[in-house]
Amino acid sequence: MAQVEVFDEEDAREPLFVGEFGFLPRAGESLSIEVDGAFSYYRVTEVWFRHDEESDAFQPCLRVELED
Repeated sequence: MAQVEVFDEEDAREPLFVGEFGFLPRAGESLSIEVDGAFSYYRVTEVWFRHDEESDAFQPCLRVELED
């Protein structure tokens, strides 16, 4: 699977992070990310594919919300 862009805000211009996924998560599923020894947990709220005009490819994207 291709790299997935992960966004945290609806109008975000840059992804929160980009990751390689073995499958594309669905809305309602959770992600956990370890940064500096601590985990952050996110809930997937939206999945879409962004068209890259330069390469003519579709880029998978997720929108997530931080769950504390």
